[in-house]
Amino acid sequence: MTILPDKIFFMLEIWWVRHGSTEWNDNKRWQGHSDVRLNENGRRQARFLAKKLAGIQFTEVWSSDLERSLETALLALPNISLNDIKKDRRLRELNMGIAEGKTWEELTPLQQQDIVAWWDDPYNLYFPGTEENLRTASERLREWQQALPEEGKIIVFSHGGLIRAALWDITGVPDRSRRWSMELGNTGIMRIRYQNNYPTLVSFNDISHLPDYLNLSEAQKPPGEN
Repeated sequence: MTILPDKIFFMLEIWWVRHGSTEWNDNKRWQGHSDVRLNENGRRQARFLAKKLAGIQFTEVWSSDLERSLETALLALPNISLNDIKKDRRLRELNMGIAEGKTWEELTPLQQQDIVAWWDDPYNLYFPGTEENLRTASERLREWQQALPEEGKIIVFSHGGLIRAALWDITGVPDRSRRWSMELGNTGIMRIRYQNNYPTLVSFNDISHLPDYLNLSEAQKPPGEN
């Protein structure tokens, strides 16, 4: 007779990976749902990531349906094909509405004002020109995650805003009275481990695979701040 323990501990580990760099990233253009391809630097970053991931066995590979995430996945995992990737629209970046394709300087003063107002309450206010905010992004993220297996090692190629939302879903909504940020570079990795649905943050913004990882780019700032 087999005696089972009182609790069976399942472990699920999710590796979140931000896509490689694009020309719009380099030029600080809001790209949201725009389907922008990687630039040469982004492809280079993904190839360095491939060295880090070599030999790691993932039970599932997921990606946003946008080209920059899919291209990062194929370069970072060169032994898989497009058919091996589970593509899901729910893993997309937030819709950037009136800001899509524009730099901050190219927005009108009124548009800038609307975006600053959104940033003060990004979970309740819709991003200008859309019907999406961080709350709806978190909802589609939770809906996606509910269908995952209880155990395994899953890698997900997605976007900066959505990966931050995944972390905030654990830590809680950022307190706007405290001014702080968290940097997530292109091809940066966030690992979260779940044991019986209990989450543990293992790492965040792991870009140690990049040769220039010590030379951090300028941190992302709230809209409207120089």
